Amino acid sequence: MSDKYAPPKGIDALCENAASVSYEKLSEDNVRIFKDRLLDTTGCMFGGAIVKEDNFFTEKLKDWGGKPEGAVFTKDFRLPMPHAVMLNCLYARANDFGNMFFHVHGDRIASHCGETLIPMGLTLADAAGTKGQDFIANNIAAEDLTSRILYTLPVRWPTDMLLVATAAAALASRYYGFDGPTMKTALSYAAANATDPGNAYYDYSQEFKYHNADSARMGIMAAEVAKGGWRGYEDPFFGHWGLVAKQVKDGGLPALYEQAFDKLGEVFFTEESFKRCPGGIPTTSAANCGKEIRRQIIEADGKFDPEKVKQVHVARSSTVRYNYYSNPFVLRNHTNALFSFQFSACCALYHGAVGVDHVQTDAILANPLLYKLTEESTMDVFEDPNGTPLMKVTVEMKDGRVFEAVYHYSASMHEYPTKEFIESKFRAQVAAFGKLPKANEDKIIELASKIETLSDMREYTELLQVK
Repeated sequence: MSDKYAPPKGIDALCENAASVSYEKLSEDNVRIFKDRLLDTTGCMFGGAIVKEDNFFTEKLKDWGGKPEGAVFTKDFRLPMPHAVMLNCLYARANDFGNMFFHVHGDRIASHCGETLIPMGLTLADAAGTKGQDFIANNIAAEDLTSRILYTLPVRWPTDMLLVATAAAALASRYYGFDGPTMKTALSYAAANATDPGNAYYDYSQEFKYHNADSARMGIMAAEVAKGGWRGYEDPFFGHWGLVAKQVKDGGLPALYEQAFDKLGEVFFTEESFKRCPGGIPTTSAANCGKEIRRQIIEADGKFDPEKVKQVHVARSSTVRYNYYSNPFVLRNHTNALFSFQFSACCALYHGAVGVDHVQTDAILANPLLYKLTEESTMDVFEDPNGTPLMKVTVEMKDGRVFEAVYHYSASMHEYPTKEFIESKFRAQVAAFGKLPKANEDKIIELASKIETLSDMREYTELLQVK
């Protein structure tokens, strides 16, 4: 162990670096990918605002009222900052349709930070009138710090969700103008009070999105207690009973501890994978299969008629581990639809796509042929002789014909999207929202592509509030 980064020097170095990041230090890829993610997440806020199951939460926070510090995007009111960031992050994650996966030292690591950091950053930048370049640097500084800590975890998923509050606290610290030691104090509060959805997907709880919302609130509270003079821990992550140390058998430092500091201040790690369908990145291959079979049927018959389908069979290769996406579709509701391979496959087969408008509870109930097809589908496992992680969908027709499609499970998740895809995904969610003026829609796309040129982020954020 090099004494240079021996605890607590390591976390001190991470905080000093995160506090000092400037736009000029970022790579072209950092900026390019962030701008794509900005437009992507902005669209997800509009798409998420249509989820009826969250209306009660919006109305409750609005009813409580308070100092109008933070803009609530997709709405026409402002709330106290902790409430505003909660709602904006809730909308961004509501359909689980944003971006994720840190890419650190060649490893892709599941992460759930972007749908908190980008909406939260927009809220804080709106209140502060932040420059576009600083807005970008603030977000990337928080991501880089968080991804380096996440990289050291012995078991990264689902423990990564514990670090969303850390990312939020680091981001808030940047807007509060903290130096490294004060940022560490804020991180101490966030690490000690980290929120975790507890794999609530298994019983179809809505908590997955409230986790992102509450992590944002936690970031604001962490900054406030640090500002107020609370004394943090010597090392909230790698010290005695620190957040990471608790994940290591018998405590102590994780095996990858020193690599967290490799190229610190030279390379900045960010999220870079985009969700292609509502319901998270693992549904991509199932939806691709459904879409491909629909194409095959239309090529053969001239159109797709769901009445002619006898049964749909969805199968994962044995190298794709069982998870909550493998659960059956039984509830006919939004959350069940988001986390179901069977629904993704059948929805893409039925509609030709899986859009945010398709996964809403009312839309599901309005299409009995779709939910009947999905409920009667099967979820199986097959062996691939090459050990490749695959998703396979087979459609039996009532006339005896069989159509089949197979997609690579992992490759489907991480293929970088085209500009056209990102823009069309944004426009589709705005269309589902149905209230944003076309001029605003076009201007958001234009500004997101050159956000670094803005002298005041309110030029962008004011377009996101709908009168």
